[in-house]
Amino acid sequence: MEERNKIYRLIELECGKLLNEQQEKELNCWLEESSEHQSDYEEVRKVLMYSQRLGAMKKIDVSNDLKQVKAKIGKENFIRKFYIGFQRVAAFLIVPLMLYSIWTLVGEPLGNRRNTITKSTETSFGVRSQIQLSDGTHVWLNSGSKLFYPEEFSGDKRVVKLLGEAYFQVQSDKNNPFYVEVGNYMVKATGTRFNISNYPDDIEITTFLESGRVELVALEEGEERSYGRLLQGQKAVANKTSGKIATYEADGEKHLSWMNGELMFRRDSIKDVARRLGHWFNAEVVIDDKRLEEYVFTATFTNESLEEALRLLSYSSDIEYEIINNQQRDDSSFAKRKVIIRKGKK
Repeated sequence: MEERNKIYRLIELECGKLLNEQQEKELNCWLEESSEHQSDYEEVRKVLMYSQRLGAMKKIDVSNDLKQVKAKIGKENFIRKFYIGFQRVAAFLIVPLMLYSIWTLVGEPLGNRRNTITKSTETSFGVRSQIQLSDGTHVWLNSGSKLFYPEEFSGDKRVVKLLGEAYFQVQSDKNNPFYVEVGNYMVKATGTRFNISNYPDDIEITTFLESGRVELVALEEGEERSYGRLLQGQKAVANKTSGKIATYEADGEKHLSWMNGELMFRRDSIKDVARRLGHWFNAEVVIDDKRLEEYVFTATFTNESLEEALRLLSYSSDIEYEIINNQQRDDSSFAKRKVIIRKGKK
């Protein structure tokens, strides 16, 4: 709440053109964090504008104005009706504006307001789950993933946020697009099936389109900018650091195999193998030899343990591995297991 009030104060200073350079930089950084901040910014500016108008209304000398009207028109009955009407209009405007201001600044829902409750569903590592959203959209969550979504969708956009990997079967609604927030980008769809991988420790966001059409977009200066559309069977890879996005033809079976409890590799680099093994088994997998970068692997794992998967990979290539068991932290939690892969001594 303290941080929110600070941001609102910065917006108020901006409206009065009183921001210094440091405050302007802080406000801009906050705006760039998410599309929700952009929406909050617009709403707060509206409230401040209404507040200024109400302040101006309070400065009106009603009695003096009525006397002038009376002198010009000379009809007492008209003046009385005008005064009563003015009071009613002022009351009609002030009450809802006050309620709206309180809701925006305090952040608490008033009455039976929709789309104010944000829920989340999280899967542990090694576990997969499925949920259905209020619009009928089905979502499958992969191991170690988390989805944030409203209890009920309202307005002209359906927005969720993903950390990890998920498969979406979006309920068709062309008038209310479906958005998945992934870092600085959003995947926009109306009614389609697609898979997104956006684990926090990955340097890339991968979107695979099974059917229909999706679009990668971002909000820039309040406007929605498109970064390309996918056709059926394509995938888009967005680099989180450089911002570059590349599109490729993709192997749908490999990208969706996790839904059937399979971890599938099809001539994948050892870096990709290490990354996906880490997500699947909740481990930190480190490649400790640059000579291994040219290695590619083809394999499918189902019920194998981490040790069994590594042993099978070592049968097909000249690698060695070391598993360092997880250590207990001071807070009694356990760190991830660490796997170090090196070139074999053969």
